Amino acid sequence: MNEIAKWLSTQTEKHMVLGYGSLLSKDSRERYSNIFTKGIPVTVSGFERAWVTRSIHEQQTYVGAVANAHSQLNAQLIPTQINPALQEREKDYRFVEVSPKSLSFQLHQGEVTDALNERFSQFTFWICETLACEPASEAFPVNQTYIDTCMAGCLEHGGIKEAERFVMHTSLWEHPRVNDRTQPKYPRAAKVNNETIERIDRILAKR
Repeated sequence: MNEIAKWLSTQTEKHMVLGYGSLLSKDSRERYSNIFTKGIPVTVSGFERAWVTRSIHEQQTYVGAVANAHSQLNAQLIPTQINPALQEREKDYRFVEVSPKSLSFQLHQGEVTDALNERFSQFTFWICETLACEPASEAFPVNQTYIDTCMAGCLEHGGIKEAERFVMHTSLWEHPRVNDRTQPKYPRAAKVNNETIERIDRILAKR
C-alpha cells in the first residue's frame, strides 16, 4: 500500500476540500477555522488560480479558482466538514465538486499515482470556485499578509518548489499590493517568522 493509500485509509471524514489559498497554511486554518486534520499536497487539473476574488466586506482581493481545462494548480487535500465556520470563511466562493480523476499526487518515489479509484470513491472532493471574477484594483488591493499566508503554507508542506509552484500556477500577479506586515489587514493571517518572510521575498523577486 503506497503512502497516499495509507493516508486515505486513516480518514474518517468523507469530505475533502482542495485548499489552494490561505487554507494551505496549517496555522491559519487551525486558528481561524478549527481545522486540525493533516493535509497532503495535490495537483488539481481543470482549474486556473488567479487574483480575481474580491471581498467587498474586507476590501481586498484573494486568489480564486476558475474552471479552465488547460490549467492546473497546486493545493492541499484537507479532510474537513463543510461547516458554518468554513462556509463563512469561503463566503466569496461556491463549493464545487471535483472528480477524483482531476487529482494527482507526487509520491516520494517520484511516481504519480493513478490507481486509487476504489479508495477515492469513498470521499467527496470540493474546490472553492470564485463567485464573481474581479481583478485587484487600488480600491481592492492584494495584501502582503495574505500572500505570506498562502506561500508559508506551501513552504510548510512542500518546501521552496511548492511555493514556486504557487507563483507559477497563479495568474494576474501585476496588481496593486499593500505591504501590511506590520499591521495585517488580512483577518486570517498566519504567523510567519522572519526567516520564512525572507524566503517568500526571494521567491517573489524571481517572478
